[in-house]
Amino acid sequence: MLVFVPLTAKELAGWAGSGRFVPTPAFAVTASLRQAFGFTPDDDEDAEHTALHIAGLAGLLQHRTRLVVVAETSARAVSAHEFGEFGEFGEVDVGELPWGAVTALFGDEASVASDELRRRLQGLSLATAWDEPDVADFLAEHELSWHGPEEWPVLAG
Repeated sequence: MLVFVPLTAKELAGWAGSGRFVPTPAFAVTASLRQAFGFTPDDDEDAEHTALHIAGLAGLLQHRTRLVVVAETSARAVSAHEFGEFGEFGEVDVGELPWGAVTALFGDEASVASDELRRRLQGLSLATAWDEPDVADFLAEHELSWHGPEEWPVLAG
């Protein structure tokens, strides 16, 4: 199962350096995310793209930046929250992840647009921010840049 982990540049450098990290929160394509967004099993790519956007928005709200690590972990290592605001957004608990599980990194180009959005959404929950009219437009217009795991210094910079 792919998990999408929003984190800071400092956390990224620590994970790459130590080889271990316990992400909180992390997001994945769960049954509740599929149900909330109307995804079928044939929609895996779209569901994963949505989970990436959710993790990016969570990172913007929590860390002031959209930096997301994608890691592969076994389904047994991931359990969806049964309660809480993030259930429909695919929030998952993930134990310690080794750096070797990382398959990709996604980062935001520093921009005035993301700074403005972050300021407008300051103090909002993920659910409330997701429902803001400008968020969908912003996410569609400002895709995160893909990087291989070996390129982590570029994003931790």
